[in-house]
Parts: sequence; structure tokens; C-alpha cells
Amino acid sequence: MSEISFDPLLSPGADPVQAGVTLKQFADDAELSGPALIAALAEDSERLIDADPAITGGLLRLIHLKTLRDEGDALLQINPESIRQIMVTLSPEVSNRHLMLQLLAMMRSDESLAILVQQLVELPPKGWMASAQILSPLMQHRDWPIDVVFPAILDCMGEPSLAAPVLDLAGHVTRTHQVDSHPARERVAALNALLGQVAGRLARFEEDPRSFGTEVDQVQAVLGEAVALAVSLCDAIGLIGDESSIGELNKTLDLKHRRVQCEAAGALAKLGQENGRERLAELAGEPAARLRAIAYADELGLQELIDDVHREPSATAEAEMALWLTQPQQMGVPPTGVEVVDSRRMLWPSFNDPVDVFLVRFEYNFGEKQYSNIGITGPTVFAMSCDVADLPPEDIYAMYAGWHADHQDIFTVPSKEFNEAQRRIIEPLQTYLERVGYEDVKVDCLGFFLDETAAVFTAVRSEKACVVVTDGLETIDLPTAGRLRPPGPEDLFNLYKGRKMLRTFNPSGLSD
Repeated sequence: MSEISFDPLLSPGADPVQAGVTLKQFADDAELSGPALIAALAEDSERLIDADPAITGGLLRLIHLKTLRDEGDALLQINPESIRQIMVTLSPEVSNRHLMLQLLAMMRSDESLAILVQQLVELPPKGWMASAQILSPLMQHRDWPIDVVFPAILDCMGEPSLAAPVLDLAGHVTRTHQVDSHPARERVAALNALLGQVAGRLARFEEDPRSFGTEVDQVQAVLGEAVALAVSLCDAIGLIGDESSIGELNKTLDLKHRRVQCEAAGALAKLGQENGRERLAELAGEPAARLRAIAYADELGLQELIDDVHREPSATAEAEMALWLTQPQQMGVPPTGVEVVDSRRMLWPSFNDPVDVFLVRFEYNFGEKQYSNIGITGPTVFAMSCDVADLPPEDIYAMYAGWHADHQDIFTVPSKEFNEAQRRIIEPLQTYLERVGYEDVKVDCLGFFLDETAAVFTAVRSEKACVVVTDGLETIDLPTAGRLRPPGPEDLFNLYKGRKMLRTFNPSGLSD
């Protein structure tokens, strides 16, 4: 038995608090490596059977993190059989079990990949995103034995969580010419049938969204998995290029989901179908699908199909904003409208040279309700949760610049964590605000901006609630009363530091 003790982590009915203390001790022990923990856990693997899944999941995450800190050397020290031993005794309820499988993929040896494929076939991961994370290392390297993975891993195609990531990996090795033909070429009939099933399911969802469930998280998870599979199937079928797929692709082209439409159109265009070419040209006019449609047209040598206006920088900015909003973790659906309302070329935090920055207004029309705001594209793509639409463009740029800035000497300390020195900084600033007309002044946080400090408060001015920031020389306030999505203290500090940064970086002003 290893000298590493997993008490109380793996004890039945383990105390979560004591388990957390032990995990922290493991994390703080610089001499305790991921491979050493894996070897010891494999020796003690029988205890995993009755261990608390939540605590075991924390242990696996710690092992994964420690191994990744020294990826090259650490991976060479792991015996793939040790991971197999851990996996066969882990409870299916352990949420982080996929992290051990990812280590097998990262090792990229004949033995590790053979064990990985076996584990995926015997007990597929929960959720396609976990499966994608497992296989992602194989997309980043070319030094792994493809014949160990394909065609054996195609036996996982019947599992919804694995089908899309497996097809994406097959497409990757095809595009990068690591194989002579698509690994799933001999299974094209099965791919066509599966595409028909997925397209039918998505069509039913478009008619009745409740067919995927009633809880928002459940619907998003099921929809995300179905869309990912439809996209991967269209891509695989397009790469294989068999005319037997045309019928199912045409059915898929009729779906309303723009990303799925785009993939079906691209596959049909690859098969020489005129309706695929025409649909790609149409989709280039829709911001949420524009970038993918243009990429497909360029890949197929069909550049002439795309109107030049859709390649303009402003059109690209609108497309980036629409695509970002469409992601499941954002709005989940394309906006009703997008429009660039301002653009400037300027120096921006973390960039050495000037960049083009775009402010993009977007809106959603939900019948009686509407939602709109202004986001940013260029150096990054993002939209604030607070409403910035009524701010002048210069302040919108500043707020986003302050949000985007990342530096160890730029941070905030909440009021409940103030030390005595920080309280002494706050007192004169609060007194100053009260003297110049602010009432009911309450400190929220103290912001540190390199060598400068500024305090953020909630207050009332002219009988209107607001947030206000001051360093004693510069004071900024924004009203919060009567707003559906008012700015918070953190937003105001972003505006404060963004103004300072953009003034410093662009002393002659922001160029249009």
C-alpha cells in the first residue's frame, strides 16, 4: 500500500469539511504529484466503490490539476492500467470521471488510447461537452496511433453524448490528411439514418419546444446535444461525399436553426447541389450564420456567391456579436436585429498596436417585450448585463475597456473585507461626496488601479438613487433608479478605470 493515505476522503460517510481539509493539504503539498496520487488511488481503488461521489470528484479534479501543471514529464510517469483500475471502480455518479479519461487521451500511447476507447464503449460520459473535453487532446496533436482509435471508437456512435465528438475527431483527421479517407466512410448509411432521426427530432422541437422538457436547463442541454450532433453529421457526410446523403440533407436544410441550415447547405454544396450553393449565399446575409457561410463558400471555391457587403468589417462585427449571443450560455438564440452604431481605431488594453473596436446594438423582439443593449466586438466579443445603451460612445468604450483589463494590480475589495488602512482611505472620500451634495452615501468597495485607489458608493443625488465612484479628483456617477438593468458598483469601477486607460493609451483622443 502506498504511503499516501486517502483517509478520510474515501471513508464511507466521510465528513465533507474534513475531506476538504485533506484535499487542501494534498493541493498545498508541492512534492505530491498527480502520477503519485493516481498510483496510490489505483492500489486503494476498492475504497472508491462506497466513497462519496462528490468528494471523489474533488479528488479527481485535484489529480487532474496537479498532472497538468507538469504535463510532459507527469504524463510519462502514469501507468495507463492504473487509470483503468480507477475507472472500473468509480461510481457512475462521480461528475469528474471524464478528467481521468482526458489524461489517457493526453498520453497518446497505444496502451492509453486502447484503454480510453474501451472505457468510452463500456461507460459513455454524461453529456457531449464532457466527451468533447476527453477527445480534445487528440485534435491538438498528430503523434498518436490513429489505427488504435479508429474504427473501434465508431462503435460509440449510438451514444448521443459521444456521437458528435467522435465525428468531429474523424473530420479533423480527414481534413489534416492523417487518413486517406474519412474513418466513417463505410458507415455512411448509418450516418444518413442518424441524421434523419436528429433532423426529425429538431423539427418536432421547432413545432413544440416542450417536447425537449419543461425546465430551461434541461431544454438547453438536450437542444445543444441535438444541434451539435446534426452539425457533426452534416460535416461528416459532406466530407464523405456520397450522393445517398442528399435526401436527408435536404430535410435538414428545411430546419429553422441557422447553424444546422448552414452545415446542411455546405454539405449539399460539396455534393454539387445548386440549392446548397443558393442557401449559402442567402445565409451570408444573416448575421448569426454569416461567418460560417462565408467560410464554407471560401473553402469550396465559391467566393463569387458572397456579396462583398457581407465581408465588410462592420458586417463581420455584426456577425461576431450575433454568433456570441446565439451561444447557449448567452441568449441561446439569434437576435432579431444587430447594427454597428460606432467604431473607432484605438490602442486597447493588452494590445500593442491599435485595433478596430466596434459598438454593436442588438435587440430581441419577444412580442410585447423587447430587450436591447450595446455590445462590443473587435478586441473581444462581449455584452454587459447592465444597460449601456444611453451612455455616450466614449463611456461605452471605456466601460468595456475597464472590464477587459486584466492585471494583478487592478482589483476591488468589498467593504465587508476592509482592513483598518482601507477604512482610513474611505473616510475622506465619503466626506467629500457628502460635501458636494450626495446623500445616504454607503461604501460598496475600494478599487485599486495600479498605483491609484478609488472608492465606489451607492448614494442619492437630486432625490435619485445612483452609484458613484471617486478618487478625490475625479468623480463619476450613474443613476440606478427607474432602470430595469441598472449599472452596479463593479460596472462603474470599470468605467472609471477604462476612462483612465483609454486617455493614457490614446492621448490625442479616440479616432473615428
